Amino acid sequence: MTHLDEETALRQGGWDPRYATVLVVVTRGDIGAALVDTNSDGADIDLDEYWLGPNGEWEPAGSSGSAGEFGSSWSPHMVARYGRGDPGATVTLDYLGETHQVTATERGWWLFIAPPRDEGTLVEVSRGG
Repeated sequence: MTHLDEETALRQGGWDPRYATVLVVVTRGDIGAALVDTNSDGADIDLDEYWLGPNGEWEPAGSSGSAGEFGSSWSPHMVARYGRGDPGATVTLDYLGETHQVTATERGWWLFIAPPRDEGTLVEVSRGG
């Protein structure tokens, strides 16, 4: 199985590493996601989704352009909640009655993903962010 890291996220997302910057990348089982600053200028942040294919390689599953600095997403592959805060800050989220904590990267970005349970069930930020 290949690790979903920044290099893999850029390659599988079709981004030019000379220009794009991965702000945060996370995995959960056979799903993964990355927030990508497409031109490294903060003007266009994309949420890219990946799934672990049958050959053990991460494959693109979708992309949401202009995701912004804070938001949520639902797709047949995953639900996601993301935002920006202080580097190293802990953000507490609630999803389907369970509490989850994520930590902002050194760039200050955080990202939570989970498999979807039904259409439209989004992740709530309960504290922090």
